[in-house]
Amino acid sequence: MKICMLDPLFYPYFGGTEKVVYEVGKRLVKERGYEISVLTSMIPQAKGIKREEIEGMTVYRSPSIYLDKLPSLLPPPFTISPLLPLDLLQQEADVFHVHNRFWYYLGTLAIIKLLQGKKLMLTIHNARPRGIAPATDFFGGLYDDTLGRLVFSACDRINSTSRGALEATIPTSMRGKCTVIYNGVDTKAFNPKKGGGSVRKEFGIGDSPLILSNGRLVTQKGFNYLLEAFAKLKKKERDAKLLIIGKGPLKEQLLEQARRLKISDSFFITTGIPEADLPCYYNAADLFVLPSLYEPSAVVLYEALSCGKPIIATNIGGSPEIVSKDCGFIVPLRDPTALCEKMEGLLNDDALRRKLGAASRKRAVEKFDWSIIAKEWDLSYRQLF
Repeated sequence: MKICMLDPLFYPYFGGTEKVVYEVGKRLVKERGYEISVLTSMIPQAKGIKREEIEGMTVYRSPSIYLDKLPSLLPPPFTISPLLPLDLLQQEADVFHVHNRFWYYLGTLAIIKLLQGKKLMLTIHNARPRGIAPATDFFGGLYDDTLGRLVFSACDRINSTSRGALEATIPTSMRGKCTVIYNGVDTKAFNPKKGGGSVRKEFGIGDSPLILSNGRLVTQKGFNYLLEAFAKLKKKERDAKLLIIGKGPLKEQLLEQARRLKISDSFFITTGIPEADLPCYYNAADLFVLPSLYEPSAVVLYEALSCGKPIIATNIGGSPEIVSKDCGFIVPLRDPTALCEKMEGLLNDDALRRKLGAASRKRAVEKFDWSIIAKEWDLSYRQLF
């Protein structure tokens, strides 16, 4: 079967959606015999290469304007590809699979459905915006209620990366053509056996308790609440350290908050970590915390599971579906006290951390390995015919 993935950003750019398309796409090629093409934007990281083979997938990059400084309503980077309709007409595929409903407009869908007469699939990677920012929530919701609804109607099949994202985004009348296919993780790469000693040495952590989080430094990730919780924790666990992997506009604000809370000497922010080194950061930590206010299906939760970490996450989006009760704790949003209590409880109970960590690893291997997810994509494609 020939599939054309439509994603405005792709490798070597690696956000959550791009990682999903990359990991599942290459497995559909190698394990399922698919022919996969990816039609995407030309980005600076691609160094002008318009066509190349990546992991058996053929990547086509359409000439684009690349914008990395935008208002918060449109989180950067954002691309404008004026020649996309012409490039789309040159693609041969049985199914065109859209991975960003906000970027591909009705003209794009008309080319696929009317001019080419092909099957159209959509994956909901981002749920209806809620709790991000007033403007983003309003205009994102308005889009889904107007143009987005037309997009949903045009699709032959809709996949969602969590039940929460599906129910928050897709009208009830259209859910008959929908299914939930979670994101995943490379359980061989993200393995508890890969040590984290080098990370502890790099940050001078030694044997101190280490709490890890990972995500863009933006309001929706709720890191300000994590810092408040960590400041409370430090009153009892004086040696505890907090490390956040991420970059974004709130970096200086978070560092200033840490100074105000007098925890600067125990708080670190890092970024630019090669993918191959990420497991070492998870394995260096005693537990993983994701305090998000909006989270459809966080790839970092799957990675933490696969590295056998006990997890604390907020009760939002797909997080309660990913982190089952035997793997960690789900706490209310914007609640530093609840976060602190769970972190303290885990740090003081070695047996519980080991028990939850073992369950996390088992859940990742049995339910969320990328090969399992690729098999579910394969089934979803075949149900179109």
